[in-house]
Amino acid sequence: MSPDSSEATRYHETVHTPTEVANPGAYPPLVVKSYPGAPRHRLPWPPERSGHRLGRLLADLGGITRSQWLTPLDMLPFTDSFEAIPDADPLQWLVTRRPTPSGGARYSAEWYVIAGPDSEVPTGVYYYDPARHDLVRLREGDYRGWVASRPATTVLVHTNVFWRLASKYGEMYYRLACLEAGIQVAQALAVADGENATARLCFPDADVTEVLGLDPREEGVHAVVELLPPVPAGYGGPSLAAFPRAYGAHAAVLAQSRPDPEPLPAAPPGEGKRIGLPHAAPDLAAGTLTRHAAMRGFNGATMSMGALATILTAYGQPARWDLPANLVEFYCVVADVTGIPAGAYRYHPDAHELELVGEGDPRQRLREAALAALTQQGARTANVWLLPVGDAAAAEERFGSRWYRVQQAAAGAALHRACLAGAAVDVASRIQNDVLTHLLDSWFGLTGRRRSLLVAQFGTEHPGGLRPEFRLTW
Repeated sequence: MSPDSSEATRYHETVHTPTEVANPGAYPPLVVKSYPGAPRHRLPWPPERSGHRLGRLLADLGGITRSQWLTPLDMLPFTDSFEAIPDADPLQWLVTRRPTPSGGARYSAEWYVIAGPDSEVPTGVYYYDPARHDLVRLREGDYRGWVASRPATTVLVHTNVFWRLASKYGEMYYRLACLEAGIQVAQALAVADGENATARLCFPDADVTEVLGLDPREEGVHAVVELLPPVPAGYGGPSLAAFPRAYGAHAAVLAQSRPDPEPLPAAPPGEGKRIGLPHAAPDLAAGTLTRHAAMRGFNGATMSMGALATILTAYGQPARWDLPANLVEFYCVVADVTGIPAGAYRYHPDAHELELVGEGDPRQRLREAALAALTQQGARTANVWLLPVGDAAAAEERFGSRWYRVQQAAAGAALHRACLAGAAVDVASRIQNDVLTHLLDSWFGLTGRRRSLLVAQFGTEHPGGLRPEFRLTW
């Protein structure tokens, strides 16, 4: 274990819950960066009607897309006590929302654009300003060579402003930042339709940080998304399906030129009962239009096996990125799903099967692991709980000091894909960080440094869950 990776291991072993913040007032309540005097490039509004692909993509990633009216009860999870809820001005309960979830609605994620000559905006380095839906130019010139690993017309860079999370969660901010990196990447790959998007979470961080002009102590670079729109379609010619051996020889060369990430050593399959699931084709892009956190929890209605299959298919779906497909394993807990006995399961994406790893009604176990009242309510009324599992030893062996960051990101991406798939079939969801997941590990049969990482709950939304809101786009 290198000294650098031991720091990540120490953090992983010791930080499970938020820590005390001595002076929360020292952190300004700003969720948008400011570059006074810097030149700006306006993006068309509304983004979905302009035909400007990059503008719509940025709005779907980090734009301020809706405003929502909250009641004091809705505000409670964000303030921890009724005394902290503002009551002098009811307009303070009107909040803005973005397309992706964020811990405590702190919206610490930011996006930057590195544009080349063939991009939809002039060549340069830009910050995406979600409040004005425009680009702030930070540098002129083509800097893609510092960032891109393959041909790309435009490169998007995801960062996290650490202090926005630290002001509420203390030492836990880094864990949330890593999880949100996975959520942001999953969202980018879902909405970048037709852009041939590929993500990277392993890249020269220091170089990219310098290009963006960031202070790495305050804002960390977490992911890169490379875009290469297709050229106009040409005549394809007749089919060569009658000559499979010739095509196989050619395809082998292509595969060798850009190999997939090598899988990590996998935990062997267990001997538990297997349950096959019906075929499902999740529509993640459709889910981006309606996904929202279930603010009032769930009503306890039974879930269909088809809905579960859709959620799990997206949960275990491979991503177009530079991480192994098995960086996390796909565990879940099921209750009140038609045709599936209650218990804990390991989902095998290749076989599209559930393997039973723990029997019995899980609700009491989940309630004991939950810290907040809303999470405990979900333990009583949700139908499915997804818990990605990571092997710290295998990840550290492969990625060194980067292991913690990429493993948490893989967990966040898996859960966000599942939430998008659920939203597309009218299943509500909520990602929870206030769960002592290690209390469930022995039930799952996890040993060594294999640990469950976080939880997402799924079910039929409580009738009082949908809040009055105004859509700012589409």
